[in-house]
Amino acid sequence: MYPEHKKDALLRLKTVRGHLEGVIGMVENDVYCPDLMKQVAALQASLERVNRILLQNHLETCVTEAIQTGKGQEKIRELIEALRFNGGLTDFRGAEELPELQDDEMGITTQSASAVPLKVARVASRRKGGRSPAGSATR
Repeated sequence: MYPEHKKDALLRLKTVRGHLEGVIGMVENDVYCPDLMKQVAALQASLERVNRILLQNHLETCVTEAIQTGKGQEKIRELIEALRFNGGLTDFRGAEELPELQDDEMGITTQSASAVPLKVARVASRRKGGRSPAGSATR
């Protein structure tokens, strides 16, 4: 795992751990249910962000190497199988777009792997009547 991805994932996971302890305390203290629900949603969003970091790392390392060595189909199958169990990686509502990446070898600017599905999801949403899956207008 790239050190910057590892650092970011660990920081977010440790933050989630602290947040989870706070939510457990809220449950123990009988905090109002909608307030708890908001905190659980925030925890879920944080974990989904960790998964996006892991996905980005996997695409930049394992998948790229597998494609270069002619074993890309196997890695793609593994990734698709993992994505089946993770709606957070395929539902891009509220996902932050990643900055464009500079391709060092060719000197061209490309979008990160995460930004492309986000734009595809927006286009697909517009084709279904201009509404997002949650029912609000697309941006």
